[in-house]
Amino acid sequence: MVSFTIDGQTLEVEVGSTVLQAAERLGIDIPTFCYLKRLPPLASCRMCLVEIEGMRRLQPSCATAITDGMVVRTNTPLIEETRSSMLDMLLANHPLDCPICDKGGECELQDMVMAYGPRKSEFHDPKRVFHSQDIRLSPVIIMNVNRCIQCQRCVRMCEEVVGAVALGTVEKGMDTAVTGFEGSLASCDQCGNCVEVCPVGALMSFPYRYKARPWDLVETDTVCPHCGTGCQLTVGTRKGEFMRVRSKWDEGLNRETLCVRGRFGLDFVSSSDRIKRPMIRRNGALVPVSWDEAGDYLRRRLSAVEDKAAGGLASPRLPNEVLYQFQKLMRTVFRTNNIDCSSRWFTPFDALGPLVADFYSRAPLDDVIANNCVLVVGGNVTEENPVTEYLLRDGARRKQTELLMLATRPSRLDADARVVVRVPPGGEAASLASVVAGLVAAAGQALPVEVLADIRAATCWPRATDSHGADRLANALMEGRSVTVLVCVDLLRSPAARATLQQINNLLQVLRLLGKGPAMQFLFDRANQMGAWDMGVLPGVLPGLQAVADDAARTALARNWGAEIPSEPGVDLDAMLELCVGGRMGALYIAGTDPLIAYPDRDFVTRALRAADLLIVQDTFLTDTAGLAEVVLPAAGYGEESGTFTNNEGRIQKVRKFREPVFEARGNLAIFAFVAALRNQALPSSTEGEIFGEITWLLPPYAGLTQEGLGADGAFTKVVPTPRPGEFSAPPPAPTESDGLMLITGNCLFHNGYLSERSEVLNTVANDPYVEMSAQDAAQLCLSDGDQVVVRSARGELTAQLKVSRQFPKGLVFVPENYRGLRLNSLMRRGEYPCPVEVEKVHPNLLVDRTKRIWRGV
Repeated sequence: MVSFTIDGQTLEVEVGSTVLQAAERLGIDIPTFCYLKRLPPLASCRMCLVEIEGMRRLQPSCATAITDGMVVRTNTPLIEETRSSMLDMLLANHPLDCPICDKGGECELQDMVMAYGPRKSEFHDPKRVFHSQDIRLSPVIIMNVNRCIQCQRCVRMCEEVVGAVALGTVEKGMDTAVTGFEGSLASCDQCGNCVEVCPVGALMSFPYRYKARPWDLVETDTVCPHCGTGCQLTVGTRKGEFMRVRSKWDEGLNRETLCVRGRFGLDFVSSSDRIKRPMIRRNGALVPVSWDEAGDYLRRRLSAVEDKAAGGLASPRLPNEVLYQFQKLMRTVFRTNNIDCSSRWFTPFDALGPLVADFYSRAPLDDVIANNCVLVVGGNVTEENPVTEYLLRDGARRKQTELLMLATRPSRLDADARVVVRVPPGGEAASLASVVAGLVAAAGQALPVEVLADIRAATCWPRATDSHGADRLANALMEGRSVTVLVCVDLLRSPAARATLQQINNLLQVLRLLGKGPAMQFLFDRANQMGAWDMGVLPGVLPGLQAVADDAARTALARNWGAEIPSEPGVDLDAMLELCVGGRMGALYIAGTDPLIAYPDRDFVTRALRAADLLIVQDTFLTDTAGLAEVVLPAAGYGEESGTFTNNEGRIQKVRKFREPVFEARGNLAIFAFVAALRNQALPSSTEGEIFGEITWLLPPYAGLTQEGLGADGAFTKVVPTPRPGEFSAPPPAPTESDGLMLITGNCLFHNGYLSERSEVLNTVANDPYVEMSAQDAAQLCLSDGDQVVVRSARGELTAQLKVSRQFPKGLVFVPENYRGLRLNSLMRRGEYPCPVEVEKVHPNLLVDRTKRIWRGV
């Protein structure tokens, strides 16, 4: 610690702290333009100059480290004169078009001039003009170069945080201009973080332009609905109409950053594809009816099928309170544990349970990344969890975190990683087993003798094909002082998911024995997947991740709910669909999700949903699944009801209402109560506040939390220690390599699931549906980037544009799962991943014929 004096106050700070940081701690205001907390200091704007005793010149407080005994003054006549002169110089060339500037009312230059600026300008020369008209850099970003004050926040944010390097500068001094390369942002993520950090109106959001003024907006702080990172954002509405999204500087794990989906993808709430009224099926068609008519019809149908099995599927995008009430409805009213929250993969909770109970770190991602070594397993963080990627990049570049990657698909993070290991889909288990074997060999006598034999027995298998890569990972982990493992949920798509999770468990156990203090978190691609698990929307798990077979846990819940809970674990979605096909499913209740698009076998899920005696769909939008339902109930969507999400960190945050439900939609909780009443039962705790209280009372990880205590940054759920015997699992043999092409899937940067495809803005910036493959495979098939190709499997085919990538692994084909029109799941067969395919160029005549068939509805 060092001691110094600032404006007469003495303070002790850590070595390396800057004058600006110390001033902020004391609430002393020092103006800045170029400074941002998460960026290295640039000291170019000269607004933060201070006087330091013993130094002849004023010093930039953002870049001046405090030394012991330093005496600083932040507000003297010389400083005031210097700040005024700097602002006068900026205004000399700044267009005074505040009445039409979108930044008017929240412009930092305006605020600075009012607080520190001159009352009269001494500059009388003509203003410099770069362009007479604004430049449209992309579909979402427009630029007025004349307003730029050369702070370079946007350039540094793009390069150092986002990693896109889409902006740069030309010329120098007062003639410096920020621009996209070749006058566009073709290589940009379109995330709009440059717009967010711009202190003036140089960079602007085109979708928001001229729509409203800041003082016209009603702003609501809430949480992004797209992925599980849990970014906080502020929604602006005007007369109830959605206007824009912005982020705040110091709140949430994302701070001022958002990805393209979070900043520009919330206009889906205004989609025209809404379910307006309840519907029932008559003569093969869905017919709008009143809520009373729907209730009378549903009461009769529920009575007719009550002797058969029932099942429920809920979306992991729904709030905790809705998910908790859904599983309560299924368990107490429908008397079943047949409940699931994933329509894309089987969830092997027998392997997931030990990971979550023993190693899941419910802690800030910043703290978890601060570990000396971070291993990312599976997935593509750049496209699945973009803001998490920003934080990982920051850790690798500024905090010297060793970043290790083990995945099938390349990502932008590879450039910052110490070790990158490519594995075939499903080959993660064998590679991780090789890593564990390498660690055991390197550790030698450092491991306890009593477990050494078990570990060696579990890892004594044929080594993975890329054993050299596994050795490099093992060496890096061995050198690390502390280790974090981040697990992408793409791993769950593979039939080898259970084995992969078991090997991750093996790895974490060995790291713990070696004293590495391992932490683990999932990188979910759905906003409340962690909450869905915690709320017990699983066939074998009750709320609080307690086993259905746990008599004490089941009895405690049943006592509170006033109804018995079935003691036998239920079945997951895959088995529920089997019950449908076999004619044994009575009522299948689907809330907020679309398995007809998502489930990896379109033919099978179509047959199953049609075979269910009674298919009830409760949703906001008219999905493909709703089109097959017998009863459709219109539900409030995102932003139309309040609640909470639990993000990947285990942080619970408030999701706030910012608009009223439209048409005849009702809140999800009200609909559950409506359905329960049709069975002559009532659900205790029916409001969002009451249910939150019940969750914090009955669920151990949520014990003690209050809505008032969540605050601006939310609050963390607790790790509940569960002593378990240290068992090591043997991996399956490494997968055999295929001679042909194999199809894999996942999210793309501009879309997440199918909700984002209802965003008009995202559809203007997103790529058209595409097929990605390696340059080697493309050359071998005589294909070129941009060709229209057909991807054909044993089950079906699709046509899209080819995207050739030099980094993409040979032998694989990637198609994003986010385009409903492609019907990607029609190519797949349940239990088979990756999917064998052939790829060929579409002949022009064939393409015309396909287009005609599509227009004819064939």
